[in-house]
Amino acid sequence: MLFAVQRGRIVKSIKSAGGRPVQLLLYGEKNELYRTANLSSALGALDKNCYADKTRPDYKPTLLLVGCVHGGEFEGTVALLNLISMLEAGVDLKGEKNEFLSNITDKINLLIIPCLNPDGRSRIKQDSVVGMDYEEFRYYNQGTWKDGSLCGYPECKKIHPIKDYCKFLGAYFNDDGVNLMHDNFFGKKANETQFLFDLADEYVPDLTVLLHGGTNTLKTILSPTYAPDDIRKQIYLLEQSMKKRCDEKNQSYFVQPLDRGENKEPHPSFNLVSALYHYIGEPCVTFESNQGLSGCKSKASTYEEIYEAHMMLFEEAVKFILNKCNGKR
Repeated sequence: MLFAVQRGRIVKSIKSAGGRPVQLLLYGEKNELYRTANLSSALGALDKNCYADKTRPDYKPTLLLVGCVHGGEFEGTVALLNLISMLEAGVDLKGEKNEFLSNITDKINLLIIPCLNPDGRSRIKQDSVVGMDYEEFRYYNQGTWKDGSLCGYPECKKIHPIKDYCKFLGAYFNDDGVNLMHDNFFGKKANETQFLFDLADEYVPDLTVLLHGGTNTLKTILSPTYAPDDIRKQIYLLEQSMKKRCDEKNQSYFVQPLDRGENKEPHPSFNLVSALYHYIGEPCVTFESNQGLSGCKSKASTYEEIYEAHMMLFEEAVKFILNKCNGKR
């Protein structure tokens, strides 16, 4: 952690594949979930409350925010460190106030993993990728094959783990060459992935947001694949609120269609967000941020726009879980 925390506390910590710390920060208190069964058994009993009873009056909505799943996509980590500063000092790292976010722990429990993949992050020495050339970014984020050629997408996902096939291991991966977004979710998982699964099962957040960068993509929220309609509709409401906020700030945002074509070829991937949803039965999403690169066909966002978009996302995520949980009581 860059600075000491006093209002929050580090409640869990593990070592990455490369021996670097991965920490979970909690603001608030852990809910008593009154669990009598795992999720599968509870669903089999037609009573999800047997896994996590969120109907009691003392239940406090819980939000999990995860930064830097891919080491070269650390816009979310920067935003999270600013959020931590707001919670600790009442102002962000520039000294600016956000009254709503500074006081959210009066209403919710907040779980933060600032950097899930410190191994990948360590391979990029720059403090920012804004203005970085697209090809240079591909080098750092996805690495090179043995012959020095860029791995690139989607080829970088065709071999997994990729470590032994690379000359330069890109920041997508931990030191074992595992892309955490595509880990072996039903087998032996990387320490970082197992850490995330364990805490998700322990706290059962009402919303989990994995913060990613998508080069110069339109900002968007990606929902889990193979999720039921009610989960998709919940997430669609979050997307609509983000679209409205971005429109107000003249920022671009793309709302994903409700029908993602999962019954068509080729089938969409089953990634970390999907696995987490099916593990705890609560909405889990990916937020794709514009990264402000140069050399892309699409428009680059500025530092200010990237930061502003994350703050709007955090605000809307808090409103989302408050509305969601109030409807359960």
